[in-house]
Amino acid sequence: MKGRCKLMGKSQKRYVWVDYIKIFACLLVVFGHLYMSMMAGGWIKETARYYCWPVQTIYTFHVPLFFICSGFLYQSSNKNKEWTLEKHVKNVKRKWLALGVPYFTFSIITLVLKIVFSSEVNNQATPILRTLFIEPIAPYWYLYTLFFLFCIVPYFKDKQLMKKIFVGAVFFKVLYVVWLCNFNLPDIVNKILANLVWFLLGMLISEIYMSKTRRSSDLIKDWINVVILGVGLGISWIYYSKPLENNVLQFVIGSCMIFPILYFFMSISPDKEGRFVHKLNQYFMPVYVLHTIIAAMLRSILLKIGIANFLLHFSIELIASILIPIVIYEIASKNWILLFWFEPVKALKMKRKKNEN
Repeated sequence: MKGRCKLMGKSQKRYVWVDYIKIFACLLVVFGHLYMSMMAGGWIKETARYYCWPVQTIYTFHVPLFFICSGFLYQSSNKNKEWTLEKHVKNVKRKWLALGVPYFTFSIITLVLKIVFSSEVNNQATPILRTLFIEPIAPYWYLYTLFFLFCIVPYFKDKQLMKKIFVGAVFFKVLYVVWLCNFNLPDIVNKILANLVWFLLGMLISEIYMSKTRRSSDLIKDWINVVILGVGLGISWIYYSKPLENNVLQFVIGSCMIFPILYFFMSISPDKEGRFVHKLNQYFMPVYVLHTIIAAMLRSILLKIGIANFLLHFSIELIASILIPIVIYEIASKNWILLFWFEPVKALKMKRKKNEN
């Protein structure tokens, strides 16, 4: 159906800017993890500015962008609907399937590979039950945290109530980065306190967002966002010249990066179909869950055949970490059993359709 897409098994209006942001953020996740692995492997010094600045800056905003998109789509798909406990439980069950299957599947695969190739990996495997249920590993912690956000956050029909809840989330975010982060809180509590504000920001945007074409009068907003972005980059350039753990600074820089990025992608094509970018966005999940596995395997192979050059490693692993998951997904999309491990809801629909025929 024209102008529609399927997300988590539900027919839903397509927002091109959301597709753009998810693709953009996913590429940054791949780049960030790969760059960090180069440091862990000894190719880059941890204290070098050309490592510290890009990695620490990226990590202030790339995953928050995912939470914003998820919150936006969550509220958009339930706009003007009355929330009930029955509907909420049904939605949580659907999210458990949609997020739980890829989370457990690829977390376990990663842990098994780390155990089997323990002498060749940068980071050793952690206890499996603790990793799966208490302290998830990168990059799968996003799926883990997102599920719990769906558990605790209802969708809203009352806009004023949503705004009040968002203000409360901002307060708790500030309280967290200033004070609560210093306590030994459970990992999931830390992740919720750190990311709830971004999820609710996405929900709030869904209520105030209006599609419109750009006008010359938007130049003022353009320059305001350029200044905000410049401030964020300037602060990060000054403070991230060396390794630095500072949650307040991370929140400030992340905010300065996020709002201009949102404004930019909303502005470039808010109303167009964007079928090509939507097609690319279908590869988000396979690239997200497979890129670290692919990169680690390739790194091991390249080292064994005597290739140790940094540029060759980085280039080959970056390209392969994107293209190989896409090829795997294209193959998997033809068979519901293979597709199930990436998109279980879509796979089960494919199975039902096949049985009906």
